[in-house]
Amino acid sequence: MRGWNMSRSLCSGYVRLLIAACILLAGSSVCGQGYDEGQGYDEVQVFEEIYLVDSPTAGILPHGGYLIYGSVGPRSSLLFGVKIGFSERLLLGASFGLQEFIGRGEVDLNEKPGFELRLRLLEEWENRPALALGIDTQGEDSYDEDGERYERKSKGFYAVVSKNYHLIRDFSVHGGINYSLETRDEEGVNLFGGCSLELFPGFSLLLDYNAALDDNERNLGTRWTRGRGYLDSGVRFDYMDKLRLKILFKDLLGNYIPEKGVARSIEIFYINYF
Repeated sequence: MRGWNMSRSLCSGYVRLLIAACILLAGSSVCGQGYDEGQGYDEVQVFEEIYLVDSPTAGILPHGGYLIYGSVGPRSSLLFGVKIGFSERLLLGASFGLQEFIGRGEVDLNEKPGFELRLRLLEEWENRPALALGIDTQGEDSYDEDGERYERKSKGFYAVVSKNYHLIRDFSVHGGINYSLETRDEEGVNLFGGCSLELFPGFSLLLDYNAALDDNERNLGTRWTRGRGYLDSGVRFDYMDKLRLKILFKDLLGNYIPEKGVARSIEIFYINYF
């Protein structure tokens, strides 16, 4: 218990620091990322942020680009996936997860794979954010066959806006709305959002919040959450243009009822071109 209190205190302090930095930068007089008056926008980074921690962004892979990624944790769960970019505006993806991979006993495969389609309708300019619409059926952690849902529901249909700023380093803000297709126990519109802050080249802090408005009913016989929403954070390391590593700390508010403590996971990304 003492170790958990110390861990929770450290995570809380880290989140407060990141929130303060985000608010400071958001309130500053900034301009769009890479924008220089008289010269227009610089070339967009090859590897746009596709997801923060749990929330999608309006980012799209370049035409002909593909992204292969893997996630380890929490516990001994694994998730593998691939995403492909088409015509600078369309992204298609597929993923598959399994549980109890490390240890004894049988490996538990998720009931079905996940699929994603994302279309960017509006490009980002100096005075407006990028806008993307999509559908994503991949939730987090194990799939509950009786409840016909993941531990943390998939986004389902979503719309998201993203805006990048440049002061000393890059700072991006993302926000959206979604409607999950996992509606057997509870349904409704949900909100999500977050930000990333680059402290120096190749190293960024991540903050992500999923309100989980479609998963907070207190009168259900089998409750999954405490109605606090999911607050996640993490750090991101970029190497060149092709490799990315994320170390993530999820559910800092203790929203998920069946498990206690902060969920930790690692994600690795590799991007290349056909």
